[in-house]
Amino acid sequence: KNTMATVTWIYHERQEAALCGQHALNNLVQSASFTPNDLAELAQQLDMMELSYMSNNNEGGTRSKDYIQRVAEGSGNVDEQGNFSIEVLRAALMNQFGLSLPNIRQENVLLDMDVTDVDGF
Repeated sequence: KNTMATVTWIYHERQEAALCGQHALNNLVQSASFTPNDLAELAQQLDMMELSYMSNNNEGGTRSKDYIQRVAEGSGNVDEQGNFSIEVLRAALMNQFGLSLPNIRQENVLLDMDVTDVDGF
């Protein structure tokens, strides 16, 4: 008869640089699943999608003030220190694990959610 207790380990990454988004994702999924390069590549893809959308809209396209300003400002999805936007984190979880990251500031999300059935906060 095996009387040894099962040991449960919790995966935890310490904060390095300004990569809090990466560490938060890895801590949530309990593994080193996301690297800075993975998230930076995803940020670049989102930037390209956003610019493509802006260039093809009916409000001036690539000549619009908003488009020119967006190009001048650079990425809206990652900064020079490695801070990733919530959209990058949301896309990373969905792409790799099929997990959604709902915006809890929307009232209907909290009303429709059973918090006793949530796996991570």
